[in-house]
Amino acid sequence: MSVNIDLAFTVTGVTGEPQAREIVRALQELMRDESLENQVSLGFAVDDDGSFFVSGESDFPLGISRFYLWQPHFEGLFTAIIAEMAPGAKPEIRWGYPDEEY
Repeated sequence: MSVNIDLAFTVTGVTGEPQAREIVRALQELMRDESLENQVSLGFAVDDDGSFFVSGESDFPLGISRFYLWQPHFEGLFTAIIAEMAPGAKPEIRWGYPDEEY
């Protein structure tokens, strides 16, 4: 059985543009590996205090089969990528359940 899921994430504590670009490339590869490349938009920006961050979100609800198994798998890969690319950065993943919101 599949469930509709909204995915959003941010990575704060990024040291600068070069690191932000590296993180975006690595996360794009993760999205490609998980067959989400055409469903999740991501990029980097600078907040009001001049700090770089990476963010992304699903463009529409994702239909995920066996989400209860896939979620920890995805979160583990995501966290490992950030830990490797930017040890001082803080990743945050937010899941939404659009079918429950109506």
